Amino acid sequence: MYGTGGVDFKYIDVSSHEILDYIDHVTNIVEGRLPFPYISLNDKPLCWGLMEATDIVDKIKENIQGSSAAS
Repeated sequence: MYGTGGVDFKYIDVSSHEILDYIDHVTNIVEGRLPFPYISLNDKPLCWGLMEATDIVDKIKENIQGSSAAS
């Protein structure tokens, strides 16, 4: 059902134009380049920002379980 191809882990550079596609509003950005972890599931944004790894994994699990229940 969900393979490794369905979950995309990458970093986005907030000094690039790409950030505008993922984050509508950032309240505090330090000078220079600040990478944000960004995770998508099936090409949809799931979470980004400075989250703990366990929180990210929990959010992925919740999303996958919610998708499975809806099927």
